[in-house]
Amino acid sequence: MIKLFEATSFEDTRVMITDAGRVDVESRGLRRLDPVQRNSAARDAVVRFLHVAPGHQGRDLRSLLESRFGRFEGELFTPDDIRQATAYLAQKRMADVDEIDEGHWWTPRLTDLGIDCAEHFGGSVADYLSHNEGKAANTTVNFHGPVTGSNVVWSSREITQAVRVSTGLAGDELAALIGAIKQSLPVLGLTEAESTRLRGQLEVAEGELESEEPDTGAIKSVLKRVVAKIDDVATTSLGFLLTAYAKHLMEKAGVPLA
Repeated sequence: MIKLFEATSFEDTRVMITDAGRVDVESRGLRRLDPVQRNSAARDAVVRFLHVAPGHQGRDLRSLLESRFGRFEGELFTPDDIRQATAYLAQKRMADVDEIDEGHWWTPRLTDLGIDCAEHFGGSVADYLSHNEGKAANTTVNFHGPVTGSNVVWSSREITQAVRVSTGLAGDELAALIGAIKQSLPVLGLTEAESTRLRGQLEVAEGELESEEPDTGAIKSVLKRVVAKIDDVATTSLGFLLTAYAKHLMEKAGVPLA
């Protein structure tokens, strides 16, 4: 990740970041911008902290921010990150809280479910919930395209069937991607006019993602134009990372850029 130049003493030591190091740093920055990864990490941090430091259960959680669990990708969690994480754990019955005032999310105590998560799943809330909620006797069928006609019936007993029609768009991932591109526009080598134009197009796509019935065609069209433009001018590792990730998501959405 760095290149070390030989020197006769420590004071003369010189280092230079390599392409691999630069990619690692910029990738870390992109992960910090992803609210899905950040929220998930905050929930895991609360569970792990309370499990290894049971004396802090039912007490103010500001001490978590001073512990080894208090950072995501090297960046300190915010108080709001921890409040939201604790609220989520309470909703999932993995933690109990004292509802006494606006600060009550600061005083969680792990329930038996939270302890099981820590001891059997390493504190990974997502893995714990996926394992346990997957035990429900429901069958989900994904149809990648429109479903017409009457209900789908399978030859089975005591099974609740649910049909989900896939739009081919991963909303959370696309929202994170759009946010990352918007924040990166000033350093991608674009002119001010190009940056302003792309920002406007991205805000259109953001608006569609936030609407109750998003126009998936419009979202895909905007992303194709924006990514194609960035791909034309990208001269930094960040630009290459953004376009590579965008192309990956577009492939998943069934709209390859090539």
